[in-house]
Amino acid sequence: MAALQLLLSVCLVASASGFIVMSVGQCPNIPTKPDFDLNKYLGLWFSYENFDAPFQWATTCVSALYSLKPNGNIRVINSGFRDIRIFGRSVHRSSTRAVGEAYIVNSTQPGGLNVRFGNQPDLDGGKANYLVVDTDYDNYSVVYSCSQQSILKIELAWILTRVRGQAPANVDAIKANLEAYDVDTSNFKRIDHSNCS
Repeated sequence: MAALQLLLSVCLVASASGFIVMSVGQCPNIPTKPDFDLNKYLGLWFSYENFDAPFQWATTCVSALYSLKPNGNIRVINSGFRDIRIFGRSVHRSSTRAVGEAYIVNSTQPGGLNVRFGNQPDLDGGKANYLVVDTDYDNYSVVYSCSQQSILKIELAWILTRVRGQAPANVDAIKANLEAYDVDTSNFKRIDHSNCS
């Protein structure tokens, strides 16, 4: 019992500190885009807003490049800058890059992909961990992920755009759609794209 209390305490501190979006509850069953077309989705996307995640801590200028590999899987290159600031001043800035691979888990639901980076273990058991909830392929994409860990759920979400730093015209509708599945969209944080060169 003491171990469970300690675990919950650590998780709540991590969540409250803005390091990760974690809460008690069950992951929602959010459907993916039913007619998802991978070929239209490929290319460069920029993170307009996303939920906090340890691997994106203090990052700016976040982008994702998706391309098709010869084996039919998707090459994923996430990049940006780690920009550590104290009292609003940058004290350390370095480029970040993570290369991964994704694949469509079930051809009848092509918007559900499994994405992994490097030697990352498959904690999802081959299940879809990157759900394309909606996209128009040219302007915006909404991606959601939730991992159930006992009584806790760990959520990730991104609103992506094709133009760096530009809000999708339908950002309010995007958030309303997620809220209909009890996703707390107040966890979205805007990504700084002001100094990306």
